[in-house]
Order: sequence, then C-alpha cells, then structure tokens
Amino acid sequence: MDKLMDNHWFLKGLALLLALMLYMFTSLDKPSESSGITASTGLPVGETTETLSNVAVAAHYNQEEYVVTGLPKSVTLTLEGQSNLITATKINQQFEVYANLNGYQPGVYDVMLQYEGINDKVKVKILPAKVRVTIAKKIKKAFPVEIGFINSNKMKEGYMTDKTAVKPALVEISGTEAQLEKISLVKAYIDLKGADQTITKETKVVVYDKDGNPLDVQANPSTVTVTVPIITPEKKVPVNVTRQGTLQEGVTITNITVDPEQVTLYGPNDVLSNIQSVDGVVIDLDKVTSSTTFDAPIVLPKGVTKASPDKVKVTVQVQKQERTSFSDIPLQVLGLTDAFNVNFLDPQSGKVNVDVVGESSVISKLAASQIQASINVQNLAPGTYDVPIQINSPNNVTLELKQKNAKIEVVKKS
Repeated sequence: MDKLMDNHWFLKGLALLLALMLYMFTSLDKPSESSGITASTGLPVGETTETLSNVAVAAHYNQEEYVVTGLPKSVTLTLEGQSNLITATKINQQFEVYANLNGYQPGVYDVMLQYEGINDKVKVKILPAKVRVTIAKKIKKAFPVEIGFINSNKMKEGYMTDKTAVKPALVEISGTEAQLEKISLVKAYIDLKGADQTITKETKVVVYDKDGNPLDVQANPSTVTVTVPIITPEKKVPVNVTRQGTLQEGVTITNITVDPEQVTLYGPNDVLSNIQSVDGVVIDLDKVTSSTTFDAPIVLPKGVTKASPDKVKVTVQVQKQERTSFSDIPLQVLGLTDAFNVNFLDPQSGKVNVDVVGESSVISKLAASQIQASINVQNLAPGTYDVPIQINSPNNVTLELKQKNAKIEVVKKS
C-alpha cells in the first residue's frame, strides 16, 4: 500500500475518481431546467466561475547558466466551466502556471504566462497574463560568513562569548553581476538568551546590501554550522589561611602549606578586578594535636560564579614540645682585662638555671655543656653593675632564663 501511495499516476487516478463521484453527487442534487440556463449566473446548468488567488508561478529555463528576475511569485487564475471539472482541478492541484524561457538569451522580454494540467474544457484566465522578465548570465562568488548575536545582553550573568567558529567559513552565492555587486555582508545569527554553555547550531545564511536590506540571492550552502564557546572572565588569586582557636600546650606549628597556592575565579570583570585573594580557608587550632592534611572548600566571593579548583588541600605540620631544666650553668665573663677581677653578688655562685623548650627528640640529646651563659664587662670601670645574661644553645630549642641579669662588682687587682 505504501508503494501505491508513492506512485504519481496512482494518486492522479484516485483524485480523478473522487472528482467524478463528486460530480455525480452534485448532478443528482440539481433540478433539471428545460432551458439549460441557470437563473442566477446565466451560465449553462452545472457551470460556474471560480477565482484562485496566490497561484505560484514557475520559470522554465537553464538555471545552471542564467538568472531570471522580474517574475511575480504568484498570479490569480479565473476558472470557468463545469463545476465538477473545476472542483477536480482544485482537488488535484496538478496544474502549473509558468513562463517558458527555454532558448532565451540574456536580455529583457515580455512573455506570456502559460499553464498546464487543467482540463481543456475549463476556460482559464491568468492575471497578469504577460510579465516582463530580465535574463542575465549567472555568476558565482565566495563570501565569508560573519556571526551576528541576538540577545547578547540577556546571557546568563557572568558569562561571555569566546572566539566563534563557522563551518563552512565561506559560502558560494549565485546571481547576476549586478546582484553580487550589491552584496555587502553575509551573516548567520545565534540567539544568546540565557546562554551559559557552548552553543553549536545550524543556522540560515542571510545576505545583505550596504544599507542592511536582505537580498534575494541563492547561497550554497544555505545554512552553516556555528559554534560559540560560552565562557566567563577569569583571574588567578592566592588562597589565604586563617587560624582560629588555641593550640594545646606543648604543640607548635612548624609549617602550613596550601595546594594549590592559587585558584582561578570566574565571574564578571568588574567583580574580579576588586578581588586580590580568597579568604575562608580556616585552621581550627583547638583540633590540631598532630600533623594533619585536610580538604578545605573555596568560599566564593560575592559575584563570583565559580572557582577552579573548588577546594584546596591544607597541610599543617606540628611539633610536640618538651620542657626541661639545666642547673648550675656557669656564667662566663667576657671582655675582662688583666687589671680587674669580677665578684658575683647575685648569683653568688656565678651559676644560673636555664629552662629548655623544644622537640623531645632534640632535648633528649642536649647536654648542659652545650648551653653557654655569659656576661660582658668590657669597658667597665671598678664598681657595682647589673649586666644582662646572654645564653646560646644549639638550634631548634628555646632557652628561658628566670634571672635575666647578674649583679657583679668590678674590682682592681691589688
């Protein structure tokens, strides 16, 4: 059955059969007239006149070599004859109105319109019956396709277009030399309303003259594929780490690292220009008891649409500290000349106690002999003085003195 419906002659036969059935029905329904003339129209019984508007006009010519202009897109047909024949003509829609331009050379001509596919018993009038057409040599030229945007101000906030791509980048336009000389712009349009991701779309090519008026010329292909990347402006900024709370006694932070140290923010340019860093990565010192690594989400500044990456890895390195004391560390006297002696008044023993704070593994290896305590009496004349006590020790420990100064007496040797 599908094959029959695709057969041109089968459809014509079916349409004719329907027309005949309609004719028989209308004939049986009409009263006979001895005069054979209807009272209302003056036409023989069963005849009528009907007007068909907007009937398309075709042109028969060598379309590979020539371009025809001036031909109207449609005409009006007046059909006069038996109503059944006119009805069949309307149902079939197998007729054509055309201008036969085969064999014509380039030039301007007044040609009579013709028709085919209408029963010879039907009288046909074409309005207009004659048309003036211009036949010109067809030429072809390639033009680049530009991309135009519609609703570019209605994209999703914070987004913008990047470099677009169109395939093919050139289209071939056919027409007369005069038509092609008028071409100023070939464009394909993309609607950006609500756009927040890359758009790939097939869109129609429109050809314009210098005044922005569309031109009726043929482009090949008539559509192109346009790809518009949708992006947001970006900016790299460092990540700030904030400490809150208090470390437990005996715990010291030795290093904090953030990986990566910078993140990329996306958003409107006017927002990004005011952002120099990202805050919101917090280390809770109350919970830090040992070295640890954790993921911290990036808190987006106001107006920023996204961050890449959206989280960073924070590593906190700590040392557990130990406190110990070393007693009787002798005070060395520096800068004393042979002409003087120093008597210690406080401490009378000339020795001090030192508290040492540091990592337990370091303190366990520390000896009293590695700690040096001293006072400097250079340029002091005989008399009583309070001089600061200076201490030195290996790196990675902290020394604390309960007695900051030593009271001494400088005397001249006898």
